[in-house]
Amino acid sequence: MQWTNTPTRFGALAKFFHWTSAAAFIGAYVIVYYVIWFMDDTSDESLPVLNIHWVLGLIVGFMVLPRLFWRLSSVQPEDPPGTPLEHALAHAAHWGLYALMIVMPFTGYIGTGAPTHFGLFTIPGFNESALFGWISHTWGLSWEAFEAPIDVVHHFIGKYVAWVMVLLHVAAALYHHRVRRDGVLTRMLPGRD
Repeated sequence: MQWTNTPTRFGALAKFFHWTSAAAFIGAYVIVYYVIWFMDDTSDESLPVLNIHWVLGLIVGFMVLPRLFWRLSSVQPEDPPGTPLEHALAHAAHWGLYALMIVMPFTGYIGTGAPTHFGLFTIPGFNESALFGWISHTWGLSWEAFEAPIDVVHHFIGKYVAWVMVLLHVAAALYHHRVRRDGVLTRMLPGRD
């Protein structure tokens, strides 16, 4: 097992970051839509299920910085054959996904007034943080006034932007695999060195 990237393949660490982030991101969506469709999201019974959504979202957020550092500091596999426009669009889409992995956990956390329980430890809600205390004191904002616009941003991106970007990413990977047959998908699959 090779941990580092090469000009032709992603290493085990890049694959770990990619697939763990993808699983947590998609899992967070499945959980929140389960709550929306099958539960009363304002009831106390939904809180343990929503906590799973929060845990998965924070995992994505915690992983994005080391993942970005690894991407910027390591060799990246060469682009497959294609036009400069295709390469520019692919790079823009990847940076858009990184932005999504920052914005969604960030707005999710600062817009949640409940603690997130990880089992062995708990992360307090943003409303209990010293930073929110400072924001509240400095600008005279109540939690409700602060939370409402943050929730609007989080929910808008979640409903109308994230799914489109993720589906385009999956469609592009399948296009490269099924139509172009250029190895773009297989170089990211686990267990392939």
